[in-house]
Amino acid sequence: MEVTKIKLLRVLDILKETDEDHPITTNQILEQLKLYGISAERKAVQRDIIALQNYGYDIVLHEDNKKGYFMASRLFEDWELKVLLDAAIEAYFFTAADSRKFTEKIAALGSRDCRRMLRQVTPIETDLHKGLPMTKNYIDTILKAIRHKKNVGFNYCTIDDDLQDKITHEGRIFKVSPYALIWRRDHYYLVGQNKKYESISYFRLDRMRCLEELDEPAVTAEEFLGPNADLKLKEYINDNLYNFGGSKVYLKLRVKAGRAEVLYDYFPREEVMLLSKDEGSITVGVETVDSEGLYFWLLQYGESVAAAGPEQVVEKMRKKLAAVRAGYEEAALQNKGDGA
Repeated sequence: MEVTKIKLLRVLDILKETDEDHPITTNQILEQLKLYGISAERKAVQRDIIALQNYGYDIVLHEDNKKGYFMASRLFEDWELKVLLDAAIEAYFFTAADSRKFTEKIAALGSRDCRRMLRQVTPIETDLHKGLPMTKNYIDTILKAIRHKKNVGFNYCTIDDDLQDKITHEGRIFKVSPYALIWRRDHYYLVGQNKKYESISYFRLDRMRCLEELDEPAVTAEEFLGPNADLKLKEYINDNLYNFGGSKVYLKLRVKAGRAEVLYDYFPREEVMLLSKDEGSITVGVETVDSEGLYFWLLQYGESVAAAGPEQVVEKMRKKLAAVRAGYEEAALQNKGDGA
């Protein structure tokens, strides 16, 4: 009986390696079972396949019966596995070894041919992965604390003028009831109730030090925020992490000819309206939020895009540009004084 159960699982493992382009016959399954020290008959393997089909596995007989069976669908399609891999290996805290290990784990969810393909099209740039192992450890600690409904404690640091870590707030331990972990602009943020100020706050994981789960109960989001806690937490995250907070405005932008694609780095394509077009530029309109995220984007693409309205956005942008210019002029004077 035990051998029969193991055989069924081995047959499943063998079929997971197949796909429509790489089916396997019953005889080939029998040969592979022998490699595991399992002897079986064709009818026994066919009964196993039927049992797996009845259980819900999408195992299909190839239209050319002589080619055998294959796994027709999986939890993830090949393109979904590729997206998962690309997103994960871009994480700044992954070492090259982490990335390779993660690649193997994700690829294992596909067929043998899928694994080969993913390795081929997903090179890992070792120079880009210096790694911050503490970040992945902190993620694990925070997830466990949320599961256990416990507070977390940690020191918080910044970077001083010597480019060294500096613990803030005279080494005070921050105590937080953790509610959410958010990935934003290449960094993870913990969102939770700050025990000292009795408010919702967010903290970057790579700036934490000595984070640990505390042996004290957390205040749940429902207890602290009241009814509709999920919606209130979402509003906080949108306003403070995604920079969606602020008043709505109808923004007009002048975009240099040939640079329209940069609009879709920030705005949904379906919401951008073409207002006018001339030889050197186009003017578009889009409803958005007057937020710091908007000005960050405008500064990023300043050579290609300029705000043309409303006046409140144009004036704020002028002030930010003036501040940037003043900073460069001050740096130039300093360089001149230093004889650079």
